[in-house]
Amino acid sequence: MNSLFRLLLLLGWCAAASSAFAQRETIAVAAVKVTPAVSTKLSNARKTLSAEQMSQSLMEQFNNSIQATRKFQVVVRSDLKDLITDDDKARALNPDKQKGFNLAETKYLTVLTVDDYDDQTQRLDQKLSNTTLTKRTIRLSLITKIYETASGKLLESTSKSISSTEAQQTFNEASTDAEITDALIRTVVKDSADWAATQVVDVIFPVKIITKNDKSVTVNRGEGSGMVVDQVWRVFAVGKELIDPDTKEVLGKEEVEIGKVRVTDVLPKFSKASIVEDRGIAEGTLLRK
Repeated sequence: MNSLFRLLLLLGWCAAASSAFAQRETIAVAAVKVTPAVSTKLSNARKTLSAEQMSQSLMEQFNNSIQATRKFQVVVRSDLKDLITDDDKARALNPDKQKGFNLAETKYLTVLTVDDYDDQTQRLDQKLSNTTLTKRTIRLSLITKIYETASGKLLESTSKSISSTEAQQTFNEASTDAEITDALIRTVVKDSADWAATQVVDVIFPVKIITKNDKSVTVNRGEGSGMVVDQVWRVFAVGKELIDPDTKEVLGKEEVEIGKVRVTDVLPKFSKASIVEDRGIAEGTLLRK
């Protein structure tokens, strides 16, 4: 009887876990694009980093970062790069192609593009210590696009430049023309992927207050979602829909700032924050940085 009871409990847990996973929105992650201009820069640089290596590394980190948000069931298909063109934001994705790559089963599609790259090195000779201080900075310029797959509608397109710097001091007798360290590359790639994943989640699942208790609130974001202790977020109440009088397109909803909160604890699935200003904060209100 005990064995049967344990089996039933296990089956019940598995069913619950499966149901919870099935309720997640499905998002397809296209292969990371590197523009021809960036590819040329990389091929001309005296470094060992290629466009293909950058794309693969960023793709892996981007996928991990989206998984870490615990908001999506992620579908990764490198062939999705063939579906994305500059015209996709103006027309629906081809239904036949959707079927071929199982896009019809996903609700969203995200595309990350590297559209600029810069690698700068500065050296400062320090005669008293007979050393040279070398400072290297890598900068990536990224564009994140989020599509609704059923209609091909471009939901959001955001861009950002992200950089990482490393400094080292060497004796002048040693070579000062060292290659970029792996650590520096990993840092800028991870920071870029984390930023892009946060953009995706912010568009599809805006940060919201799920409970309010006196002077504190609970927020529906946890680890891996961009929440950081001591961050101050503005709180907004959502109003009526804003409609373009000419095109009749829904531009979004009116948002009115009603307060501020400061993050105090970041937990695996949610965060806690203390209220700094309160002019009507309630459950369901939005948070913006």
